[in-house]
Amino acid sequence: MSYHRNPSKKIDIFILAIASSLLAFGFTLFFDFGNAHKLFLFLSPHHSFTPLTILILRSSFLSLGLTGIALVFLLFFCREVLINALLRLKDIKELDFLLLVFGVGFTLRLLWIILFPSQIYSDWKWYDDAAYHMSQIWRYEENGLPTAYWPIGYPLFIAIIYWFFGHSYFMVKFVNVLLSSGICILTYLIARKMVSPISSRLTLLILTFFPSQIFFTNVLASEILFTVLLLLIINFWLKQYLHPSFYYLLLIGILLGLLCLVKAAALPLPIFIALFFIKLREKLNLRLRNALLTVMIAFLTLSPWLLRNKMVIGSFTLATNGGINLYIGNNPLSSGNWVWQAENPFRELSAANEIENNRLGYKLATQFILHNPFGFIQRGIKKEIYLFATDLSAIVKELESAAQNGRVDKFIIFNIIGQVYYYLLLIFSAGGIILLILNRKNRNPGFYLLGGILIYWMGIHFVFFGVDRFHFPMIPILLIFASTFLEFYLNGPLTDRKSGPG
Repeated sequence: MSYHRNPSKKIDIFILAIASSLLAFGFTLFFDFGNAHKLFLFLSPHHSFTPLTILILRSSFLSLGLTGIALVFLLFFCREVLINALLRLKDIKELDFLLLVFGVGFTLRLLWIILFPSQIYSDWKWYDDAAYHMSQIWRYEENGLPTAYWPIGYPLFIAIIYWFFGHSYFMVKFVNVLLSSGICILTYLIARKMVSPISSRLTLLILTFFPSQIFFTNVLASEILFTVLLLLIINFWLKQYLHPSFYYLLLIGILLGLLCLVKAAALPLPIFIALFFIKLREKLNLRLRNALLTVMIAFLTLSPWLLRNKMVIGSFTLATNGGINLYIGNNPLSSGNWVWQAENPFRELSAANEIENNRLGYKLATQFILHNPFGFIQRGIKKEIYLFATDLSAIVKELESAAQNGRVDKFIIFNIIGQVYYYLLLIFSAGGIILLILNRKNRNPGFYLLGGILIYWMGIHFVFFGVDRFHFPMIPILLIFASTFLEFYLNGPLTDRKSGPG
């Protein structure tokens, strides 16, 4: 492959057009915010914004403009520098490269949790309380009553840490640092099976310095653990492609079950993943057998928790918050995100009324959707905007404090840097997806799986509601698409790519 082959002029023109649009759009909205913010009032059911929302909008507009500048700077003025860097990456021994990048990533994440300790609130506070209670008596309860409002996976994970080290937020965050560093390595291992060594190393480098991946080590949220499990599943799926084995099927099934125990949104995923066994190399009957076997193993992994819920709370369910979450995203005042706007139709939101409230939520939300199909689609688009528009949820409390005080502080700067990094990812990953759609000859089967998971995740939040932290598990997937585009753009067409994982 020639590393100095000029990319297509059409791509240059297209990138320049995107950069110019971002510059014009972002800076116009930022400097004329008094009028520009009115364009986005449709996102709020009350047609007004809080100080925090105003801060997020202004910083996002500024970030869009800066993204346009960064795009031009990186791909036009720094092209030769980037090409030379890619050549250097290729020459470093793999083990040396992995150890160096892992060490840098681990250090950055550890420094973050030490220098910028975060507040515990909302869902994260609930996780903490439930986990600490569980570590003392090993029962999953709320106010002394059995609960299944959230699946047990993440609270149990924290409870084990508390059981070993006491009620220490720092130890949970330290484990987050280890897991987040592991996300980088797992993403590299997946990319290594799908794309060239240079693209896989580029993926690892970008993810190591990804701001939100660093920020998230500081909060007690399930996203990091969920992402580790998801990446392990993808990794073993690719191994099954290369070397079919019952051992890999067993691991995939168990991990899918554990994934559902961390986030209920993953419940349909075992069936969804099983469908992708059709893309593997075995005969059709073996593929169908393996798909069915994977689903059965996942269900068996879940079954102790499902049976516990049937015996203790009277419902054979994974979690009891699905109906309420569906109603939050589908009611006359729903904005598309998690903010509660409608009148509360539920009895007291406590463990005593979980099953009743869950069923009522599903009933009311389903009725609303059926009577407002076009409104459902319109809200679905809003939910996707909330899902992908920003990348700041790990520092939102610090930004809220800055908004209330009316001052510019370090977290606003961190947010703008993170947003530019994130918007560049979205642009490059879109380029990678388009490239792979057009370049069927060199498409790796793993891209079907990654694309399918991305579509699945967007579909789930199209139905329920969108919050930017929910896209966290998709960052490594998007990054593999993005690095594919970057290598193509810097090196020319991907002519030496293998047709399958290597």
